[in-house]
Amino acid sequence: MKKLVWISIMVCLLGACAKAIEEKKEDIILDAMTNGQWYIYSFKEGSTDISSSFSPYTFQFYRDGKVSGFTTETEDKGTWVGDVNTLSIITNFPAASEPVSKLNATWKITNNTWDYVKAETTVQGVKNLLHLKKK
Repeated sequence: MKKLVWISIMVCLLGACAKAIEEKKEDIILDAMTNGQWYIYSFKEGSTDISSSFSPYTFQFYRDGKVSGFTTETEDKGTWVGDVNTLSIITNFPAASEPVSKLNATWKITNNTWDYVKAETTVQGVKNLLHLKKK
């Protein structure tokens, strides 16, 4: 009986630890994305480099899941969701026109550090590559 109680306690503790670790990972991702502004260093739509069309934009991610794309004249508002388990980010700018609307996708993160993110997605059979850098 004592063994069963001990095992039950250990399983509960391990579950709590796993949840705490998961929450800490999510918090680190949130800190990385929301502390500072980002710009699109590179955007390739298939073999076409359209990076220059994003040059006027700076992006700010917020902890509440909102994101804004700013120029000196406009602001495109959207949402974002990061998933630490699948290493992906979903972005949606529902009212934005091009080029910002090209960010509406689920992006698989292929490489990242505290100040850059490389990601890819496929839209209508075309692979898009995104490289964000922090200002």
